[in-house]
Amino acid sequence: MPAQVVSDLGDVMAQNAMAAAVFGDLAAQPPGRRYLLLRWFTDPASRALFPPEDHEALARAHVAGLRAAHAARPGDRRAAELLAELRVTEEEFAACWQRHEVALRRSGRKRVLRPVVGELQLECEVLASGGQDQLLLVHAAADSEVASRPELLRVVGAGA
Repeated sequence: MPAQVVSDLGDVMAQNAMAAAVFGDLAAQPPGRRYLLLRWFTDPASRALFPPEDHEALARAHVAGLRAAHAARPGDRRAAELLAELRVTEEEFAACWQRHEVALRRSGRKRVLRPVVGELQLECEVLASGGQDQLLLVHAAADSEVASRPELLRVVGAGA
């Protein structure tokens, strides 16, 4: 199953081989470019992994999570820098931020698009550390009909 350890700010700190195959190898990125939220708003390839009709809901969820983390970290330099970078450069982010939505995601369904294996429907469970600053995201196939597709993707390679 794809699994990742992510900070509450969305910094991918570790991921297993299956997560790298499904979502891309973020460990290969420079440290400042491993943030899921930053990649969502600034990297078209990150968005291309998800169906366009899911983009608005995903953007809002990312921003609501950042708002929650920012509130839990008053005075945190990295949270403030991430927020400032996105507010200045990304109009869509600024619009989502103005909604004032605050949320912690603990579970949900994701659809991921991969050319060779097609659409993956994944159930995501989020387990939080005691301080809520580290999250373990574990994904499982939501549909038994496509349960083998993540494994196939791992076998044929992340470029598929």
